[in-house]
Amino acid sequence: MTTAASTPAETAGSSRPCNRCKDHEGTIDLRGAESVCKTCFAYYVSSKAIKRLEALQRETAAPRSTKGPRRPQRYLVGLSCGPSSTALLHVLTENVRQQRDRGQKTSRFEYFAVHVVDDTIPSSVRGGGRDGDGEEDPYIAAFRTRFPDANLQTVPLSSALDLPSIDWTSLPTPPTPTTPSPSHRLSQILQSLPSTTSRADIHRLLIRHVLLAASSARSCDALLLGHSTTSLAELTLSETAKGRGFSLPWLVNDGAVPVPSSLNHGFPEGFPSDSNNNNNNNNIATTNGIPTETAGHLPIYSPLRELFRKELVLYLSQTSPALIGLLPPGEAARINSAAANGSGGVGAVVSHRDLSIDDVLGRYFSEVEASYPSVVANVVRTTGKLLRRPVDTDHSHDHEGNITSSNANNGRTNCGLCGAPVDELGDERWRGEIGDDEDENRNRAETRRKLCYGCQRSIRG
Repeated sequence: MTTAASTPAETAGSSRPCNRCKDHEGTIDLRGAESVCKTCFAYYVSSKAIKRLEALQRETAAPRSTKGPRRPQRYLVGLSCGPSSTALLHVLTENVRQQRDRGQKTSRFEYFAVHVVDDTIPSSVRGGGRDGDGEEDPYIAAFRTRFPDANLQTVPLSSALDLPSIDWTSLPTPPTPTTPSPSHRLSQILQSLPSTTSRADIHRLLIRHVLLAASSARSCDALLLGHSTTSLAELTLSETAKGRGFSLPWLVNDGAVPVPSSLNHGFPEGFPSDSNNNNNNNNIATTNGIPTETAGHLPIYSPLRELFRKELVLYLSQTSPALIGLLPPGEAARINSAAANGSGGVGAVVSHRDLSIDDVLGRYFSEVEASYPSVVANVVRTTGKLLRRPVDTDHSHDHEGNITSSNANNGRTNCGLCGAPVDELGDERWRGEIGDDEDENRNRAETRRKLCYGCQRSIRG
């Protein structure tokens, strides 16, 4: 019997046929509504992702202004090597293979994968990436072998120090060239932050900046993230708790996000780039090497946003060979622990002092997803109804609080850390309500003009 606490579970009853194909035994309970076979379940997962990609292609396709075949769209996949991004990479690989099997000479899209390595932690501790001597961890090499078409590249997190899209002067300890290495400098910055939540928050934002820069460096049409319904629900509540409720449409929903114009002026050495790419051969208008249509904004999409994490874990276990064994040791151990608990949860907390808000929300939704998946889905659907401020306009407020608009080139205010548009009136209202009035401190007053409320609280605690 299937229990409410199980993952998409294998059903009892050997004679129960698949509700979709009717040809094979239905061994997987699909959201309590259908009993499907392994093949139909794999199709269910992949079709959800491909439909999102088709929506992306429709929304970002350039008009046919020139003769000849249209070039395939180019995507960069942010690979964390967790179950969701691994499943996304597998879906893309299988879809391209199927296109080739059908005899298509040109794929509808091409993709690259970038894994951001946290080089502020020793390789023996983080369980992956590259050491200073250039040796690559075995699980990264295994990903390269399993996904050769993805052209997987690793980028150190410390490369963010060279990005012009981040206002490093707003952090408590701005980077200085006197410290021995970029990884050590970044480690000092993170350690100067006031809490575990602050460090986890800034760490996530830096990864986002690195992926955006890598996407622009490769002249990609979109950045694809492996967020599932579960992880998007976690992100929604954690960003709200950290004071970024206004930024949710940019941080959670699919669509174009502003790309700082400074990213158009070059990239630090070592960033993934396509040296063989010649946009002129494809008749593509460019601005500083970046396609004109993406020079001011870049679409960020989560093709797996309609799938639960537990479904993606099951999907990885059903591939041949199973991709679960490809995950980093720490991630595989967490999944095995959750399966052993039987509730989708994670292990016991040793010390709450070391838990960030992201950790707390992750544990909460792991449990909720197992018994009440509709609650998780409703969080994401509600967030999806939030509207974005248009990326080409800036809304400011006059002294009476009325919203006014101005051209983006005339001073649109974006946060120097998260990059989202700043809700100036909302930020001031929040400060007044919590009694945070420190205009006499010039440094903090200057920081306010650079950062949104959530990022200010993150760096100050």
